[in-house]
Amino acid sequence: MDAHGYNFRSYLQRCPMGMVGTFYQVTPQQLAEFLRRPAAAYDYTLSPMLEDPAAVEWAANVLVELRKKTEGFPPGVRAQVERVAAQLESKSQARKGPQLVKPKSKPEPERRVFSLEKDWHVLHYALNGTHDGGTGPLADAILGGREIPDVEGVTSFGATSSNPLRYLDSAEVSSIAAALLEVDPSQLLSKLDFADAQKEKIYLWHTLDDAANWEYLPELFVTFRDFYSEAARSGNCMLLSIT
Repeated sequence: MDAHGYNFRSYLQRCPMGMVGTFYQVTPQQLAEFLRRPAAAYDYTLSPMLEDPAAVEWAANVLVELRKKTEGFPPGVRAQVERVAAQLESKSQARKGPQLVKPKSKPEPERRVFSLEKDWHVLHYALNGTHDGGTGPLADAILGGREIPDVEGVTSFGATSSNPLRYLDSAEVSSIAAALLEVDPSQLLSKLDFADAQKEKIYLWHTLDDAANWEYLPELFVTFRDFYSEAARSGNCMLLSIT
């Protein structure tokens, strides 16, 4: 369990695989609004999908399949699936309907997003040698931060699969960025231990049997490090999503 009480080991053991790690730079003003209105944070991360008809259709199809798979599940689980489906439909329909003309205000900050795809856990392992947690700022680069409550339950398909957004403030981002600059990218591959990763239940551990599968890890790390450095220079905060 990490310093903020979130147990990623438990989450990985309970949830179906296929999780993607995504990071969003946000301004301190945006973060303050997200903490005041948690639903706005989830709308922010979902908005690109909700504005893409193909993505909405894909999500709707996933929910159809989930309905089939949960037919024999407890009523509470089925109710959550139906609730998420209704929210998706409501949010996507809202974007199709008439939009109120809002008074001109400051332009929205440019969206700055970085995805580790499914490689987030192997990179955390390479940086920290642990399944979750670790020591110092490196432990928080991927699995750190504090939760933003998922008040609408948009990430939950049952009480065992909720994985809420997490956030880092600008000071924490700066600390992590500085720690990442101390890491030698060329040493990362030597940190990957197949037997230990299997024992620790690292996500994608089975791919570590051949170092050639991860030759791109140093380059991936550098782009990840640069994203943090950019955020630190801009005084930005960070949203962390693993879904």
